[in-house]
Amino acid sequence: MKEHEITKEARDHFKKTIDTMSEQLSTIRASRVSPAILEPITVEYGGSKYRINDLAMIVAQDARTLLIEPWDNSMIPAISKAIQKANIGANPSDDGKSIKLLFPTLSQERRQELTKLVDKYLEEARIALRNIRREYVDEVKGKEKKKELSEDESRRVQNEIQKVYEEFEKEMEQICDKKRKEIMEE
Repeated sequence: MKEHEITKEARDHFKKTIDTMSEQLSTIRASRVSPAILEPITVEYGGSKYRINDLAMIVAQDARTLLIEPWDNSMIPAISKAIQKANIGANPSDDGKSIKLLFPTLSQERRQELTKLVDKYLEEARIALRNIRREYVDEVKGKEKKKELSEDESRRVQNEIQKVYEEFEKEMEQICDKKRKEIMEE
C-alpha cells in the first residue's frame, strides 16, 4: 500500500531533525579531531561575520592537530581571536601563514562530559520528533473530523506516522551510540 502524503511530509520533517542532530554531533570531538569542530565558530572580519571554512582551508594533520590556512594572511588575528573566544579546548598558535590547533588527549572525565552532551542532543531531537509526530497526527484527526478522511483511513495514516517515527527514533539511537563509542575510544 502506498504511503499517504501526510506521512511523506512527516518523514521529511523527521529526516531534517536527524540531520540537525547529526550536525550538532559532528561538532563534538571524538578520539580524532575533525574540522567540523570549527563549523559553528564565526569570525568578525571587515565588519562582517564569516564561518572559518569560508575564510580558510582546514585540514586535520593527525588525530590531535588541525591546520588552518587562511586565504588571506591578514585574517589570522581575527580567526585566532574567534577560536579563543569559542573555547573549543585548544589554543591557536600561528606562524604568520597558518594557524595550528593542538588538542590535548581527552581525559576520562572529559569523555564522560562529551557523552552527556551527546545524550542532551539526543533528548532534544527526541522531543522534536515527538512534537512533529503529534503535529501530523493532529492534522490527520482534523481531516477525519472534517470528513476529508474516513475513520479507517485516519487510523491507517496515524499508524504509518507512528511506524515512521519509530524508524527514525531507532536511527537516532544508533547514530548516538556510534558517537558515544567514538568518544570513549582511546
